[in-house]
Amino acid sequence: MQFGIKSNIKEVQRGLNDVARSQIPFATAMAINDVLRDIKRNWEKRLRKSIDRPTRFTMQAFAIRRANKRTLSGAIFAKDIQEEYLQWLEEGGTRKPKRRAVLVPVRQRLNKYGNIPRRAVGRAIASPKTFSGAPKGKPRAAGIYQRTGRGRNAGLKLLVHYADDATYKPRLRLIAGAAKTATARLPGAILRAVRRAVGSAR
Repeated sequence: MQFGIKSNIKEVQRGLNDVARSQIPFATAMAINDVLRDIKRNWEKRLRKSIDRPTRFTMQAFAIRRANKRTLSGAIFAKDIQEEYLQWLEEGGTRKPKRRAVLVPVRQRLNKYGNIPRRAVGRAIASPKTFSGAPKGKPRAAGIYQRTGRGRNAGLKLLVHYADDATYKPRLRLIAGAAKTATARLPGAILRAVRRAVGSAR
């Protein structure tokens, strides 16, 4: 997941004096970096709005590759580990499990971020009152079950469901938002940066 900004400064250079023209590359790089920071803040706001109690790790997903006066291009991107799951919220689609199944909490206590706590599944399976698998006669209802009651009152309570896949709808729309931000803010950011650069060069 990456969004890049590359500027063509030829149009901006027209009508400028030598001092201003010499500062254009530096000013353009500054403007690109300013806009990338704006996009990063917007992306983080979008995470908070679209994800219920996102973890600190998720909120640290985005990084910026800064522009300089030689490249005149920069990018914002999601780090590799976070991108593995954020891409499903950005693009949508059906995720197949890497291992046996996708774990879907049903009556499993979640942490403050809305996720199954680490090692919780292992602890649940280790309990003598639970088992992992499918109840007799229900091969498609595999999961982690807790035995409840005794005798006629005996029953099973589903804690975690083993799903064959997980389907996501695109809801972040980070790339589309970044394009709008860059289109709206980059021209003005370049002009402001040129003024600052020219002023400091005098």
